[in-house]
Amino acid sequence: MLLLALLGGAGLALAQQRQGENLDLASLLRVGEPIGMADQRLLQLGWRPAGSASSTELDRERSSTPLASLSGCSGTGQGYCRFDYRRGTARLAVITLPAAGGLQGEPRVLRWLDDTSGRRWGQCQSDSSGELIPCSP
Repeated sequence: MLLLALLGGAGLALAQQRQGENLDLASLLRVGEPIGMADQRLLQLGWRPAGSASSTELDRERSSTPLASLSGCSGTGQGYCRFDYRRGTARLAVITLPAAGGLQGEPRVLRWLDDTSGRRWGQCQSDSSGELIPCSP
């Protein structure tokens, strides 16, 4: 019964989000989730890829994924990649890290942000040490 109630609630939330009602961006994605899974959910919720036309073949190689939402990847450091989406006037950026330990595989969601308000969720770097900590609201 509980499982049916949870699934029904998830279906209702998905239907409401498709109808354009307010979307809770804080619970939209999960840290560590493969970008392919995140992309599928975003597409189901009406988000559309808004990747940069200036992303290069090297960016696609660094990202390990052919997603149209790719905007670019860092050439140094942790190997962050950015994937952009739009839904109406809303803009969402998803920042990923390569698979753990440099193993082949899909990049994982690190953080996501509302490009309009600048609000961030997930893991962010602290200014002092560069350590990953929960993003401040």
